[in-house]
Amino acid sequence: MKTPLNYLQDYVIVPVHRFYKNYLSKSALHQYCKNVANFVFNCSKETAFIMLFFNAVSILSSHISQIGGLKKSKRENKDYLITQEKKELGLDLIFTIIPPFLINNYLKKKLESGVLTTKEAREKLINVAAPIVGASRDELYSIDHIKSLKETVTSLLSNITSSILKNTKKLPKRVENILKNADTKLKTHLPNYAEKIPVPTLEDIATDVDNYAKEGLVSSKITKLFRNGSAYDDLCGMNNGILIMTTLAYTIIASNIIMPILKNKLANREYEKQLAKMGETKESLKRKKRFAYTNNPILKPEENSVFNNLINHNIKNEPDKPPAQIRIKPNPFSNFNTYQSQTNGLRI
Repeated sequence: MKTPLNYLQDYVIVPVHRFYKNYLSKSALHQYCKNVANFVFNCSKETAFIMLFFNAVSILSSHISQIGGLKKSKRENKDYLITQEKKELGLDLIFTIIPPFLINNYLKKKLESGVLTTKEAREKLINVAAPIVGASRDELYSIDHIKSLKETVTSLLSNITSSILKNTKKLPKRVENILKNADTKLKTHLPNYAEKIPVPTLEDIATDVDNYAKEGLVSSKITKLFRNGSAYDDLCGMNNGILIMTTLAYTIIASNIIMPILKNKLANREYEKQLAKMGETKESLKRKKRFAYTNNPILKPEENSVFNNLINHNIKNEPDKPPAQIRIKPNPFSNFNTYQSQTNGLRI
């Protein structure tokens, strides 16, 4: 029979120690950093993809931290703000995160296949580079080597689940079964790369031309036709730059023009809904604010403390005088009447 100490050790101490060792220890953090470094190194060639990935991580982490902070706050309208933040997260996913990946993948197919290029570069590819390496015109615009966005995401998730299963020694059986089933389903959606027939890409053709030129198999007259004497610089050098410029341009437009307009419209719409719940509109609030003075109370003179204080102040400061002396006004004919009474019946 197990003692309480055994239960504490089996169900509390050991699981906590295992969780710390597998996910929070120095070795686990070192493994996380190693995986991130490998991912960045493998994708470092695709600068635009790396920029989009970390931009998406920053946007998602910002919204998640904002929602977490609102949940812990004591603000009265935090439920409204949390709902608003979740809707803004959805807008960012629709207009700021997902479209750049789609645009980047579309442009990458067009650029690396040689479809999207200048007229001069296309003529050099067809008339100069292709005959040197023996590539047919059907092979010049191949996009079989380019992974779709769905395939890229699926491969990334499959690599993550596989690395967790390989590098983590002990996992709960339930979690291990879930990861195994997920990894199996992900791999079923991936094509069998071993069965694909390799087709020379535009990058392969340009690299082979440069290698032949270094070995002296191509005359200097032909190499001078390419920019900087390199077929790779002439045919593939602008691809990465175009992808980066397109990514930056869309990100700037989406972040500074599209999203502020949409977020303002969303905020106004939610504000009108809140007013409708209270039986109000923007016009009714404006009228109430304009005629708010009509709700001020009207005080009578005897109720107005300011008026009463003024009267009392005047009465106290007035000097003591007889009432008659105060009310009688001077009469200009008073002296005339007195003189007439004294000279009554006499002629002068």
